[in-house]
Amino acid sequence: MSIHFIGRRSRMGPWPLAAALLLGSCGGKGDADGERARAAGGDGAAVAAESLPAADSAGVPRCRLEGDWTPCAVEDRLLHAGVVLDRQPDPVRHDFLRVPGTVYHVGSADHQLQVFLYASEADRRRDTDALDSATASPRGGRVAWPAPPTLVMSHNLAAIILSLNDRTVERLALALGAGLPQPDPR
Repeated sequence: MSIHFIGRRSRMGPWPLAAALLLGSCGGKGDADGERARAAGGDGAAVAAESLPAADSAGVPRCRLEGDWTPCAVEDRLLHAGVVLDRQPDPVRHDFLRVPGTVYHVGSADHQLQVFLYASEADRRRDTDALDSATASPRGGRVAWPAPPTLVMSHNLAAIILSLNDRTVERLALALGAGLPQPDPR
């Protein structure tokens, strides 16, 4: 398994990073960010804990929270990190990535997360290995991103974070780069 954070370096140092890891693991349905997620409106679909698929009649979760990344596993991970998501209805497509992505506004339209899920890590690598990691663009080319891009890769997931806010970038990168989805130990 490989996890990569590529892009800008945080100016915040190790202590806010440790605090973000600790605080990110403490989120829940009743926290303030979760409340804001449920109240979020806009053109997209606000993602809240209640919107994640529940278990079927046999008690088997409809959202597989182990193994490869799935759309609901991405949303589950971000919600548990206290991230306010607004999923946009239209997919994003880039000529240099073979799969369409899901766009999320994170707190506002100024902070965007683009998530690309591949059938396998090898499929993802075929696309991301051809990118300049500093610009999230094909080598020799340049994409005119609306904000500095940060590329995060974890197994079959590639994500492009577009934000001027270092804390937002760090929070998203940590949540998605913390490893593959794992079943709840309870």
